[in-house]
Amino acid sequence: MDKSQVKAYVLKDGEVITNDYLQRYSVKSMSKQIPSDVFINEYGERGVVEPLYNVEALAKLMEMNTYHYRAVKVKARDTVGLGWKLKPMEGIENPNESQKESVLPFLNSLHPEKTLGEVLSQWMEDFEATGNGYLELIRDESQQLIGIEHIPSHTMRRHVDDSLFLQIRGTKKRWFKRAGAPWDVHDETGEKFALGGLSYDERATEIIHILNYSPRSDYYGVPDVLPALGAILGDKEREEFNISFFENHAIPAYAVTVSGADLDKDTEDMIKRFFQKDLKENRHATLVLTASGGEEKVEFNFQALAVDVQEASFRLYRKDNRDEVLSSHGVPSYRIGISEDGSLGGSTAEESTEIYKQSIINPRQEMVEARLNKHILNAFGVSDWIFKFNEIDNRDEVRQTEVFSRQFNMGAITPNKVRELIGEVRMDHPLMDSPYINGVPIDQLKSWKPPIHSPDELLKSIKSLHERLLEVVTK
Repeated sequence: MDKSQVKAYVLKDGEVITNDYLQRYSVKSMSKQIPSDVFINEYGERGVVEPLYNVEALAKLMEMNTYHYRAVKVKARDTVGLGWKLKPMEGIENPNESQKESVLPFLNSLHPEKTLGEVLSQWMEDFEATGNGYLELIRDESQQLIGIEHIPSHTMRRHVDDSLFLQIRGTKKRWFKRAGAPWDVHDETGEKFALGGLSYDERATEIIHILNYSPRSDYYGVPDVLPALGAILGDKEREEFNISFFENHAIPAYAVTVSGADLDKDTEDMIKRFFQKDLKENRHATLVLTASGGEEKVEFNFQALAVDVQEASFRLYRKDNRDEVLSSHGVPSYRIGISEDGSLGGSTAEESTEIYKQSIINPRQEMVEARLNKHILNAFGVSDWIFKFNEIDNRDEVRQTEVFSRQFNMGAITPNKVRELIGEVRMDHPLMDSPYINGVPIDQLKSWKPPIHSPDELLKSIKSLHERLLEVVTK
């Protein structure tokens, strides 16, 4: 009966690892441990609501997958990072310019270092990565709005009292209240007081919370990528297999098998030294081994291993994972810099961008615009203007010009409407707000008559046409 069999693996870089080590390594790589939650002692009796998923773990998914990272960044930028403007409220012909001037200084200097676009982009990146975004409104002692700040979503939790929020960083805690709540909240205890009942230093600041709605929670949202979590983890396993096994441990070239005897430590060290040093220095080196055994035959086997990586399968697997991640985000692949032969060119790309803009970006812009108009512009008494983000520009200018020209000549749109659609300022002239039919103002059509030509002019025109036709025929 054979005694215990000892196996070791010799790698292409000369490293020797035992089978036990490989088993330990394999178990370690399978760990899916979720990071601990610093809010664990606040849930339940203290009224802090536990989110559906570990928010820090959701945030870390961006570090695990290139396509998820890029999709989050692109969606945030397309939503709030393409610039903004203040537009007159619909129906207001002469908006108050002084209102606009009162809020512009704040919008242009609301943070000591960051622009409005930077702060809002961080807010939206949290929203896309974790399903929740938190924006702090900062006021002075007279309750005048003086700044805004993004608060990382993994540090924030909701309270059963819908108007309270708790932040924990390390050992420090800070309470906040919902933006617009008609009372004060103590920033260290979360206790409510009458509005104006706390000093400035004790008063909690306000939070605008946006969430990607989940029917499973009244307090928290979930990210779009959540259904594709399996694709992210699967792609991570593929990456770890390629990097950790092939780079850190190279490719197993030999399996060392000993049967019929037990190897002592000196013999194991001798085998390791042979592959790690002697064989590297001299490809024709000889290894002499001795082993003590009983009546059974002692065998040393050095078996070459052929590792078929199935690289093509890995590439297809990664593409499937990529497509699932991007599909969960609703982001066309070319918007994150991926170009595939035979896919999405010309008008198809425009249609894909339009679908992405209408179904993904526009609803997000409307959500953020509504919050900013309510909590910022209203705070400055602005009622004639609204905050609007610039949209993705996927226009085909030549085709758009043809469409505008047809609509204009049909009387469907006015010159000023065309100027609005192309981003130009309206002109204050009566004719610019009048419909036109074939270039003639509609209110002048009754007095307009087609030009009358004399008989001589008509004969001359017919003769000229006849001569041109003869030239064409004789050529």
